[in-house]
This record gives sequence, C-alpha cells and structure tokens, in this order.
Amino acid sequence: MFAFFKSMLRDKYKSLIAYILGSVVFLEMYIALFPSIVEQSEELNKMMTAFPPEFFKAFNIDPASMTFGSLEPYLSSEYMSFLWPILAIIFAISLANYISVREIDSGTVEVIASLPVKRERIFIERYLTGALLLLIFSFASMLLAIPLAKMHGIDFLWQNYVTSAVGSFFLAWAVYSLALLFSTLASEKGKATALASATLLLMYVINIVASLKSELSDLKYLSFFNYFNGSELLAKNTFPEYSLLALGGFAIIASAVALMWYRRRDLSV
Repeated sequence: MFAFFKSMLRDKYKSLIAYILGSVVFLEMYIALFPSIVEQSEELNKMMTAFPPEFFKAFNIDPASMTFGSLEPYLSSEYMSFLWPILAIIFAISLANYISVREIDSGTVEVIASLPVKRERIFIERYLTGALLLLIFSFASMLLAIPLAKMHGIDFLWQNYVTSAVGSFFLAWAVYSLALLFSTLASEKGKATALASATLLLMYVINIVASLKSELSDLKYLSFFNYFNGSELLAKNTFPEYSLLALGGFAIIASAVALMWYRRRDLSV
C-alpha cells in the first residue's frame, strides 16, 4: 500500500535534505552577519532611501519594511526576496518532473504502464509525496532560523517565521502544480523544465512591468509573484487571504488538469 508514495519519498528525501541544508547555510551566513549589520543600520537605512522606488518594485520589496535594526526585516530583504524563491522553484520543478516526464525521459515508462494499478493512483500518490516534501522544506527553511538566532543571541519574532512558512508553501505548491502540468504535457524533462522556467520568468517580468506602468497594473494578477511578498511575510507577519486563495486555487486547478491529461496521454511518447 502507498508503494508509489514510498518509492518517491525514498528517491527524493536526499534532495530534500540537500535543499534544507542549503537554506540553513545561507541563513547561518546572514544571521551571523546580522550583529555587524545592526552596528551600521543607520547608515544602511539612509542608503536605502537613495534608491528609486522602481528598484524596490522590481524586486517586490516594501521599502518601509527594510529597516536593518531587527532580524526579520533584514532576512526578508536578504533571504526571502530572492534566494529562497530560487531554491523553492528549483526544488518544486524537480519534484514535478519526477511524477511523469522523468519516466518517459529515462525509458522506464513501459514498466510503469504495465503495472496492474490505475494511473490515478500513481499520479496522486506521487503528487502528495511531492507536496509533503515541499511542505517540509518550506517550514524547515523558515523555522530553522529560530535556533540559529538563539545560537547567536539575537532577538526574533517566532510568529513571523510561522507565517512565512505557510505563505512560502503556497508559492511552492503553485509552482509545483504549474511545473507538473508541463511535465504531463511534455515528453522530455528538458522541455518540461524549460517551459516551467520560461513561464515563471515571464510572470516575474509581468509583475515588474505591472508595478512600473499604471496602465498595465491589472497584469499583475497573472503573476505568482504578485501574491508572494517576502517582506510582507517575514518583516510584517502578514499574508493576505486572497493570496492564499489565488495560489492555492491555481495549484488545485492545475493539478486537476494535469491528472486528467496524465490519465489520457500515451505514456510512450
């Protein structure tokens, strides 16, 4: 029972550990530097005011939250606004490719297709495994900042990290479901990865353009990055309900479409 869940978990747990360790390494680096940053916080805050508003819009950063006198605003700009999303996106795409296109790309799909089990079971068990791995990564890559802060004697707000973990998972889940949709449509892992990456890059560009051009502001609703704001999550401990609905709703719809296509497609091509 749950053979496909267990097999994917066995194959991907090392990747999970690697991504968590990678996030911990960066967290430790940023947190270890924080005391010296605090000493120069006044100068850094003044320097931030010199940047044009367009700079902050391009990186989806709220300048009001960029005060370097406390840990959460500091990590929101250094960790959440750029580094963490990259780690999450790469991990989510790799998990999505495992479910479908990996078997075709490696030539083992005939073995899977010949098993006396329904395709829905294969898909759902693997999908849930990937979602679980992303959930673990999202919480570990946020909450492990707490013991690191304790180790360095730095004050922290634990609630902010819980909120960040929840919001981060919803972004990772949406990316995972988008990549899964392309994984079921493509016949090569490279194509599936390229399609998912190009779509996410387009979303990122759309979000920047929409923030800079008022006449195109409505385009922002087409981008995941409109619904995920690292500075809001970690620095302010807020995550709008509509963001959860938008990202979660997309994840459910995209995964349902992927399942329907997976059931019908010829797995040999």
